[in-house]
Amino acid sequence: MRARRLLVVGAPGNVGQGIVVEALAAGRQVIAADRDSAALTRLAARHQGQDLASVVGDIGTEAGAVALWDEATRPLGGIDAVLVAISVIGKVQPLVEWSALDLSANLSSNVLVHFIAAKIFLPRLPADGLLLGIGGGTADFIIPKMAHISIAQAAQRMLYQGLARERREGAEARELMIVSMVNGEATRDRAKPDWVTDRDVGRHVCAILDDPGRFPGPVMRLMSREQVGQPEPTVRS
Repeated sequence: MRARRLLVVGAPGNVGQGIVVEALAAGRQVIAADRDSAALTRLAARHQGQDLASVVGDIGTEAGAVALWDEATRPLGGIDAVLVAISVIGKVQPLVEWSALDLSANLSSNVLVHFIAAKIFLPRLPADGLLLGIGGGTADFIIPKMAHISIAQAAQRMLYQGLARERREGAEARELMIVSMVNGEATRDRAKPDWVTDRDVGRHVCAILDDPGRFPGPVMRLMSREQVGQPEPTVRS
Protein backbone atom coordinates (compact mmCIF):
# COMPACT_ATOMS: atom_id res chain seq x y z
CA MET A 1 0.00 0.00 0.00
CA ARG A 2 1.24 3.47 -0.89
CA ALA A 3 -1.31 5.82 0.65
CA ARG A 4 -1.35 8.93 -1.49
CA ARG A 5 -4.33 10.79 -0.05
CA LEU A 6 -4.41 11.19 3.70
CA LEU A 7 -7.07 12.60 6.03
CA VAL A 8 -5.62 13.74 9.37
CA VAL A 9 -8.26 14.32 12.05
CA GLY A 10 -6.83 16.51 14.81
CA ALA A 11 -4.19 17.88 12.42
CA PRO A 12 -3.46 21.13 14.34
CA GLY A 13 -2.74 19.22 17.56
CA ASN A 14 0.57 18.51 19.24
CA VAL A 15 1.00 15.22 17.33
CA GLY A 16 -1.08 15.97 14.26
CA GLN A 17 1.19 18.79 13.13
CA GLY A 18 4.18 16.47 12.87
CA ILE A 19 2.14 13.98 10.84
CA VAL A 20 1.11 16.75 8.44
CA VAL A 21 4.71 17.97 8.00
CA GLU A 22 6.11 14.53 7.25
CA ALA A 23 3.21 13.42 5.05
CA LEU A 24 3.60 16.52 2.89
CA ALA A 25 7.37 16.03 2.73
CA ALA A 26 6.75 12.47 1.53
CA GLY A 27 4.67 13.79 -1.38
CA ARG A 28 1.24 12.94 -0.02
CA GLN A 29 -1.93 14.93 -0.46
CA VAL A 30 -3.17 15.88 3.01
CA ILE A 31 -6.56 17.03 4.20
CA ALA A 32 -6.30 18.50 7.69
CA ALA A 33 -9.48 18.21 9.74
CA ASP A 34 -10.42 19.72 13.08
CA ARG A 35 -13.38 21.41 14.74
CA ASP A 36 -11.28 24.53 15.41
CA SER A 37 -11.34 26.62 12.24
CA ALA A 38 -8.82 29.14 13.60
CA ALA A 39 -6.29 26.37 14.31
CA LEU A 40 -6.75 25.03 10.77
CA THR A 41 -6.19 28.51 9.35
CA ARG A 42 -2.90 28.82 11.25
CA LEU A 43 -1.83 25.37 10.06
CA ALA A 44 -2.65 26.22 6.44
CA ALA A 45 -0.63 29.45 6.68
CA ARG A 46 2.46 27.44 7.67
CA HIS A 47 2.08 25.21 4.62
CA GLN A 48 1.20 27.67 1.89
CA GLY A 49 1.99 26.33 -1.56
CA GLN A 50 1.93 22.71 -0.39
CA ASP A 51 -0.63 20.02 -1.18
CA LEU A 52 -2.73 20.71 1.91
CA ALA A 53 -6.48 21.24 2.14
CA SER A 54 -8.49 21.71 5.30
CA VAL A 55 -11.96 20.75 6.50
CA VAL A 56 -13.77 21.98 9.60
CA GLY A 57 -15.63 19.10 11.19
CA ASP A 58 -16.25 17.05 14.32
CA ILE A 59 -16.27 13.25 14.64
CA GLY A 60 -17.95 13.41 18.03
CA THR A 61 -21.11 12.08 16.37
CA GLU A 62 -21.74 9.70 13.49
CA ALA A 63 -23.55 12.43 11.56
CA GLY A 64 -20.59 14.74 12.06
CA ALA A 65 -18.16 12.08 10.84
CA VAL A 66 -20.23 11.44 7.72
CA ALA A 67 -20.36 15.18 6.98
CA LEU A 68 -16.61 15.49 7.49
CA TRP A 69 -15.94 12.57 5.14
CA ASP A 70 -18.21 13.99 2.45
CA GLU A 71 -16.52 17.39 2.67
CA ALA A 72 -13.01 15.89 2.75
CA THR A 73 -13.54 13.69 -0.30
CA ARG A 74 -14.96 16.51 -2.38
CA PRO A 75 -11.62 18.12 -3.31
CA LEU A 76 -9.65 14.88 -3.71
CA GLY A 77 -12.22 12.43 -4.98
CA GLY A 78 -11.10 9.74 -2.54
CA ILE A 79 -8.99 9.04 0.54
CA ASP A 80 -6.54 6.18 1.02
CA ALA A 81 -5.91 6.42 4.75
CA VAL A 82 -7.25 8.21 7.83
CA LEU A 83 -5.20 9.28 10.84
CA VAL A 84 -7.07 10.02 14.08
CA ALA A 85 -4.80 12.13 16.30
CA ILE A 86 -7.23 13.29 18.98
CA SER A 87 -6.42 13.38 22.68
CA VAL A 88 -8.16 15.34 25.43
CA ILE A 89 -6.39 15.38 28.81
CA GLY A 90 -9.19 16.97 30.80
CA LYS A 91 -8.90 17.73 34.49
CA VAL A 92 -5.79 16.71 36.40
CA GLN A 93 -7.21 15.40 39.66
CA PRO A 94 -7.69 12.15 41.62
CA LEU A 95 -10.12 9.74 40.00
CA VAL A 96 -12.62 9.83 42.87
CA GLU A 97 -12.98 13.59 42.47
CA TRP A 98 -14.44 13.20 38.98
CA SER A 99 -18.19 13.26 38.62
CA ALA A 100 -19.65 10.36 36.67
CA LEU A 101 -20.91 12.81 34.04
CA ASP A 102 -17.52 14.49 33.55
CA LEU A 103 -15.67 11.18 33.40
CA SER A 104 -18.15 9.89 30.84
CA ALA A 105 -17.60 13.00 28.71
CA ASN A 106 -13.83 12.57 28.92
CA LEU A 107 -14.04 8.95 27.84
CA SER A 108 -16.30 9.99 24.98
CA SER A 109 -13.74 12.57 23.83
CA ASN A 110 -10.89 10.04 23.91
CA VAL A 111 -12.48 6.70 23.00
CA LEU A 112 -15.82 7.12 21.26
CA VAL A 113 -14.30 9.38 18.60
CA HIS A 114 -12.13 6.44 17.53
CA PHE A 115 -15.15 4.13 17.55
CA ILE A 116 -17.10 6.57 15.40
CA ALA A 117 -14.13 7.00 13.05
CA ALA A 118 -13.94 3.23 12.61
CA LYS A 119 -17.68 2.85 12.08
CA ILE A 120 -17.93 5.66 9.52
CA PHE A 121 -14.56 5.70 7.77
CA LEU A 122 -13.61 2.02 7.48
CA PRO A 123 -16.48 1.08 5.11
CA ARG A 124 -15.68 4.13 2.97
CA LEU A 125 -11.95 3.49 2.63
CA PRO A 126 -10.61 1.34 -0.23
CA ALA A 127 -10.07 -2.36 0.43
CA ASP A 128 -6.34 -1.78 1.02
CA GLY A 129 -6.96 1.38 3.06
CA LEU A 130 -5.91 2.03 6.63
CA LEU A 131 -7.42 3.74 9.66
CA LEU A 132 -4.62 4.54 12.09
CA GLY A 133 -5.45 5.83 15.55
CA ILE A 134 -2.83 7.53 17.71
CA GLY A 135 -2.85 6.35 21.32
CA GLY A 136 -0.74 6.74 24.43
CA GLY A 137 1.46 4.55 26.57
CA THR A 138 -0.33 5.23 29.84
CA ALA A 139 -2.64 2.41 28.82
CA ASP A 140 -0.09 0.35 30.79
CA PHE A 141 0.60 2.59 33.80
CA ILE A 142 -0.93 5.41 35.81
CA ILE A 143 0.41 8.89 36.40
CA PRO A 144 -0.89 10.39 39.67
CA LYS A 145 -4.08 12.40 39.16
CA MET A 146 -4.32 11.19 35.53
CA ALA A 147 -5.90 7.76 35.96
CA HIS A 148 -8.72 8.87 33.66
CA ILE A 149 -6.25 9.06 30.77
CA SER A 150 -4.98 5.53 31.49
CA ILE A 151 -8.57 4.25 31.48
CA ALA A 152 -9.26 5.94 28.15
CA GLN A 153 -6.04 4.79 26.50
CA ALA A 154 -6.50 1.21 27.67
CA ALA A 155 -10.05 1.23 26.29
CA GLN A 156 -8.82 2.70 23.02
CA ARG A 157 -6.24 -0.07 22.67
CA MET A 158 -8.87 -2.75 23.24
CA LEU A 159 -11.10 -1.03 20.69
CA TYR A 160 -8.47 -1.41 17.97
CA GLN A 161 -7.71 -4.97 19.00
CA GLY A 162 -11.42 -5.74 18.80
CA LEU A 163 -11.73 -4.16 15.35
CA ALA A 164 -8.78 -6.23 14.13
CA ARG A 165 -10.19 -9.45 15.60
CA GLU A 166 -13.56 -8.93 13.93
CA ARG A 167 -12.20 -7.79 10.56
CA ARG A 168 -12.98 -10.11 7.68
CA GLU A 169 -12.23 -7.95 4.66
CA GLY A 170 -11.82 -4.35 3.58
CA ALA A 171 -9.76 -1.58 5.14
CA GLU A 172 -7.68 -2.26 8.23
CA ALA A 173 -7.73 -0.51 11.62
CA ARG A 174 -4.57 -0.15 13.70
CA GLU A 175 -3.29 1.88 16.62
CA LEU A 176 0.10 3.53 17.10
CA MET A 177 0.74 3.95 20.82
CA ILE A 178 3.29 6.65 21.66
CA VAL A 179 5.08 5.36 24.74
CA SER A 180 6.78 8.66 25.47
CA MET A 181 6.15 12.30 26.12
CA VAL A 182 5.87 14.20 22.84
CA ASN A 183 7.98 17.19 21.89
CA GLY A 184 5.46 19.18 19.86
CA GLU A 185 4.37 22.77 19.47
CA ALA A 186 2.73 22.88 22.92
CA THR A 187 5.71 21.35 24.74
CA ARG A 188 8.84 22.68 22.95
CA ASP A 189 9.84 24.89 25.89
CA ARG A 190 10.00 22.02 28.37
CA ALA A 191 10.76 18.98 26.20
CA LYS A 192 13.67 16.72 27.13
CA PRO A 193 16.16 15.28 24.61
CA ASP A 194 14.81 11.73 24.85
CA TRP A 195 11.19 12.67 24.10
CA VAL A 196 9.67 11.53 20.84
CA THR A 197 9.09 14.55 18.60
CA ASP A 198 5.95 15.21 16.60
CA ARG A 199 7.99 14.74 13.44
CA ASP A 200 9.29 11.38 14.73
CA VAL A 201 5.66 10.33 14.94
CA GLY A 202 5.02 11.66 11.43
CA ARG A 203 7.97 9.77 9.96
CA HIS A 204 6.86 6.50 11.54
CA VAL A 205 3.28 7.04 10.38
CA CYS A 206 4.57 7.47 6.83
CA ALA A 207 6.66 4.30 7.14
CA ILE A 208 3.60 2.35 8.29
CA LEU A 209 1.55 3.72 5.41
CA ASP A 210 4.28 2.82 2.92
CA ASP A 211 4.61 -0.79 4.06
CA PRO A 212 2.16 -1.95 6.76
CA GLY A 213 3.58 -5.48 6.55
CA ARG A 214 6.81 -4.30 8.17
CA PHE A 215 4.92 -3.40 11.34
CA PRO A 216 2.83 -6.21 12.84
CA GLY A 217 -0.35 -4.93 14.42
CA PRO A 218 -2.97 -4.22 15.35
CA VAL A 219 -1.26 -2.26 18.13
CA MET A 220 2.21 -0.83 17.52
CA ARG A 221 4.31 1.03 20.07
CA LEU A 222 6.56 3.96 19.28
CA MET A 223 9.27 3.81 21.93
CA SER A 224 11.45 6.76 22.93
CA ARG A 225 15.19 6.92 22.31
CA GLU A 226 15.91 6.19 25.97
CA GLN A 227 13.59 3.17 26.05
CA VAL A 228 15.16 1.45 23.04
CA GLY A 229 18.74 2.63 23.63
CA GLN A 230 19.06 3.83 20.04
CA PRO A 231 19.65 7.23 18.41
CA GLU A 232 16.12 7.29 16.97
CA PRO A 233 12.69 6.19 18.24
CA THR A 234 11.55 2.76 17.08
CA VAL A 235 8.18 1.16 16.39
CA ARG A 236 7.62 -2.22 18.01
CA SER A 237 4.59 -4.49 18.02
